[in-house]
Order: sequence, then C-alpha cells, then structure tokens
Amino acid sequence: MLKITGKFPFHLLALMVALVWGSTFASSKVLLNAGMSPAEIMTIRFAVAYLAMLPFCWKSVRFTGWKDEMLFAVLGITGGSLYFLTENLAVGLASATSTVALIVCATPILTAIVNRLVLRGERLGTQFLAGSIVALVGTALVVFNGIFVLDDNPLVIILSLAAALCWSFYSITLKVLERKYSSLDITRKIFFWGVLTMLPYFLYEPFDVDADTVRQPVVAFNVLFLALVASLGCYFAWSYVARRLGIVTASNYLYFNPVVALITAHIALDETITIYAIIGCVVTVAGVYLCNKKIARFQKNVNGFVWFLN
Repeated sequence: MLKITGKFPFHLLALMVALVWGSTFASSKVLLNAGMSPAEIMTIRFAVAYLAMLPFCWKSVRFTGWKDEMLFAVLGITGGSLYFLTENLAVGLASATSTVALIVCATPILTAIVNRLVLRGERLGTQFLAGSIVALVGTALVVFNGIFVLDDNPLVIILSLAAALCWSFYSITLKVLERKYSSLDITRKIFFWGVLTMLPYFLYEPFDVDADTVRQPVVAFNVLFLALVASLGCYFAWSYVARRLGIVTASNYLYFNPVVALITAHIALDETITIYAIIGCVVTVAGVYLCNKKIARFQKNVNGFVWFLN
C-alpha cells in the first residue's frame, strides 16, 4: 500500500473540500428555485448520504453509550440541523446577505478562539492572527463584490454568529471523537443525528417535496451532488483532514468558500465579478498562506479533555 508522507496531500485535500463546499451555493440555488426549502434540502442530502454509507459500515451501526452518543448528536446539530437553520434564517431576514456571508466567513478564527478556550490549545500567534485578518479582509472584498452594504438587524447578526459558532463547536467536538472512532463512523453518525434533529422543525413547516420534483434531471443531479459529493465525500474528507492537520489549520481553508461561490455563481448563474472581488481572491490566498506557513500545534491538552469525557 502506498504510504503518504508529509502533510502537503492533506492541505491539498482540505483545499479541495473547501472548493466543493464553496460551489454548493449554485446547486442549492437550483433546488431553491425548484421549490425546496433549505431545511428540506439539508434533510434530503443528509438522508441520501446516510443511506449511501450503510453498505460500507453496516457492521458498525450500534449504540455507543449515552456519553459518546450525545457528542455525536452535538456533531449532527452543530454541523447539520442548527447550522443550516441559523444560517438560512439569517439569510431570510437579512436585507443584505453579504452581512451573513461575512460573519460566517469568520468561522476559522472563531474556531481557533473556541479551541483555545475549551480545549486549552496553544496561544494564537501573531502570525496566525495577522493571516486571519488578511484572509477575512479578502473574503469581505469577495462577499461585497463592489457593493458595500451591511445589515444592522440585530437578529440577523445573532443568527449569523450562531451559525459560525455552530461550526466552531462542531470542529472541537470532532477533535474529541476522532480519538476513539474512525472517520467513516463519525461521518455516518453526523448524517443520522443531523436528520433526526431536523425532524422537529417540520412540525412548524411541514416537509413538502413531491416525487415529480425530485425526478426532474436537473434537480436529481444537484441533489446527488449535494448528497454524495458535498456531504458524504466532503464530510468524510474533512474529518480525515482535521485528524491529520488539526482543526485550526484545516478551518483556514474555509476562507476560500466565498471565492469559489463567487466563481460558480458567475459561471452557472451569470453573476458579475468586479475588480474588488478579484483583489479579494488574491488577498484571501495571501492570508491563508500566512496562517498556514507556521502555525502552532494545539493538540497537547486534548487527551486530558477526552479522558474527562470518558
């Protein structure tokens, strides 16, 4: 078997995942235009991904004890149901969606802060903070794309910040569980709990996706892309990447999400790219490079936290 040495392949894989996740905007837009709600899209993509995984891990489908099962539920909530609901509710209330996008883009630096506070990771270095600020400025230029408008609705800001914090807590919970479970088992549990914890929402807004809609070729293609590539493939790869690079280093690649979203929106939806966005892309790349050039490792106290949870 070919043995992978060095961390470059994992940096490349993290970048590929960020590129795919950034491209999901266009696919989700297609499904929204077909009449699906964000909650329906998330539920369908997670359910299809879960069913697609079962043939490969059915022997490990078992109850793991309440403590670990609750941590898996946290993954399903923070990386699935609550994350998607808070983000999309914010978008629905916002008069300027750039506000939501910009706050959610702060996820990497929030992840580093949460990691420091909860897992007692190493202090954030000057270089990391400088790189994060540069990358965030770059993503801001991409998000605004020449139209600098912010929403001052407090609820929009709170929901957007909640979405960003969801992914941060998802990341540190993932770090705890990866010491005991394989990436395959973790990914399957995420989908299971993501769907299960989304079901109560349909008491408020009933699930209403008919078979004729799903059978449309363009809808079916985008559902499968979101389920099999953006969910199954990318959540599994992200778990593997976080295991090898650490959650802070891996999270820095999320700064590329709006860059890819802008490019795919231009190609698929004919949206305009301004000179501000192009400059933002370059600045984002520079910021991520600065973050990852020499970043402190933060894993030395995770074992104690894992022991405490056992």
